Amino acid sequence: MPSQIMNIGPVPCEENAAQVGRPDYEERSRRECQLFKRMLERLHPVPADCQAGLVIKSFPHDFGSYREVCVRYEDTDPIATGYAFDLESNTPAEWDAIARYELIWLERLEVLNCAVRKGEMSQDDIPAAFRTGQLPALPAEHTFSQLLAAFPLWFSA
Repeated sequence: MPSQIMNIGPVPCEENAAQVGRPDYEERSRRECQLFKRMLERLHPVPADCQAGLVIKSFPHDFGSYREVCVRYEDTDPIATGYAFDLESNTPAEWDAIARYELIWLERLEVLNCAVRKGEMSQDDIPAAFRTGQLPALPAEHTFSQLLAAFPLWFSA
């Protein structure tokens, strides 16, 4: 069956994305695409028995490779084709509350891990909520403020 790839983007269209060529591009774009993919899967789940799925792909660019979230679908499957085009036309413009929380959470985790690598703190000093490295399971009905209150984030001094 012929597989098609449709680019959705690296982040929601009204959000700032990591810029190719910047020193932090690799880490930041990987994190952004991972969370954008999670958000799309949460908001637009792939229908059952549908030959489609979300993937993160890299593409060549004059200043290096860039990555985007894409939908891969079988164009002979009308449900998969419909899903891909519906996703493209209904892609969220902004991060939802869960994705915004997760972005900050992963940034904090990187700060903590960097401090451990530099010997500025020990692994035992990392707050318990960050020790596993796994994003917390967040309730979908909460606002960003409610998520912060229910799942406090560690902030560096």
